[in-house]
Amino acid sequence: MSSTRHTLERHWALANARQWDAFATLLAPGLRYEVPQTREFAEGAAAYLELFRTWPGDWRAEVRELLCEGPRAVCRIDFHVDGQVMTGIGFFTLDEHNRLVEVIDWWPEPYEPPPRATPLLRQRP
Repeated sequence: MSSTRHTLERHWALANARQWDAFATLLAPGLRYEVPQTREFAEGAAAYLELFRTWPGDWRAEVRELLCEGPRAVCRIDFHVDGQVMTGIGFFTLDEHNRLVEVIDWWPEPYEPPPRATPLLRQRP
């Protein structure tokens, strides 16, 4: 199993289990997160962690497809929250220590972002 695949599988398993201390070990300090569709972005590992930690509802992510090549991966998930299922497609880049350094999320269905419990996720004008 590639280290990229292992990191991404742990990312989703730890997020689903709400094991935030272990989840944080997968994140590079300078991690950049972006949702181009909604113009939202977060800078830094702490902001990315906070986004997951404060996501509203009883959610879980089910990995449907994970393609890895070197330090990069594309992951398609079914995101289950409050009786709904949304498809998410994430592009991940890892650093030389197998920590996430960049995440770009795409959500194929148009939507307005939900209210956020963290001010660390901002929106571009």
